[in-house]
Amino acid sequence: MNNTDILELKKRFKKDNTITRIQGCYVLGMEKKIQTTIDSYFSDLDESEQFKYLEIIKKGLSGVLGKNLQSLSFEGAEGEKNPQSMMSLLALRDSELKEPAMLEAFYQSIIEKYVCTGNYLILIIHDIYDIPVIGKDNLELDESEETYKYIYCLICPVNLCKPALSYHEDTNTIARRERDFVVEMPDVGFLYPSFNNRSCDVNELLYYCKDPKENHPELIENLLGCKQEPSIDDEKEVFHQIVEDVLNDNNEYDTFEMVRSINDCLTDLSEEKVSAEPVVIDKQGLKDLMLNAGLKEEHLPNFEKHFDKEAGADATFKVDSLRENRNLTMKSDDLKIMVKPGSADLVEIRILDGRKCIVIPMNSDMEINGIMKRITDEIKILGE
Repeated sequence: MNNTDILELKKRFKKDNTITRIQGCYVLGMEKKIQTTIDSYFSDLDESEQFKYLEIIKKGLSGVLGKNLQSLSFEGAEGEKNPQSMMSLLALRDSELKEPAMLEAFYQSIIEKYVCTGNYLILIIHDIYDIPVIGKDNLELDESEETYKYIYCLICPVNLCKPALSYHEDTNTIARRERDFVVEMPDVGFLYPSFNNRSCDVNELLYYCKDPKENHPELIENLLGCKQEPSIDDEKEVFHQIVEDVLNDNNEYDTFEMVRSINDCLTDLSEEKVSAEPVVIDKQGLKDLMLNAGLKEEHLPNFEKHFDKEAGADATFKVDSLRENRNLTMKSDDLKIMVKPGSADLVEIRILDGRKCIVIPMNSDMEINGIMKRITDEIKILGE
């Protein structure tokens, strides 16, 4: 799924265009026990409850694609087109959440595999979306050519609210507030099938995690039977190691200049894309990019060895995961310098008094710990 597909679904989650059915159960984590269940048509809920559920549901479609949100494919045995996990999810979707035994088995599968010591709410909805046709002017037409049926599951931690004072209207006093258990925003969740290019794709699902570093691989692999894709941070770490290995083979290149040039090339590739799909480069693509950044062919004899060792011979990278669109950072034990990508040309590496130095022209006023240094006035005086 791309950002456009996700946004289209997210816009659907509003009170006047509601989901059909909502189910769930509250689980005591330490005991792995279902304490109570939810079973309701969304339209039957109180309006205030609807808005709270919609807030939770929308949160599970937020974040950075490739980081908080990942499109995952099913990983069956070799040659297996329809792995069991995929067939189970399809059956659950087609049941429209009306089969109690099927729901109970699904809840128990999550409880068995989900690693969590606290209490949590398993929330699952069923929805049917008549996909409107988009005209040439990008406006929606009335007719629909396809119906997208899906389920959407979220796991939300349930914790005691913080102790506090509150106003008690019945006694007209300020007193201790009674603590109760509150359903928080989701930690993980998934939407199945995927909504790819405005169409149903049963071979993929969209997986959400609040913290990409704690994405619960036990659910991805053991419950959903999917292949876990590397995160943005994982891709970037492998990419950095490949570049570092290549540059360490050749001392004649300035690391800062090469990193800046490589990032410029990545930005150019990203800006040249003509579709919503992410730009992807493979081994040869990365080698070509490094050549375009200024490395010479004769200085890349070990590139393939480094690439295969760090990433694997058939690995690919998403360009948007690699490029830095915030600050370029230089740091050592003694200092840290952050430069906006558009101002990276200001930084130079020069030999001064026999020492390699970082040179940054001071062309404008500078603030140091809140104290303003008027550089422009000094430049005018020196220029007179």
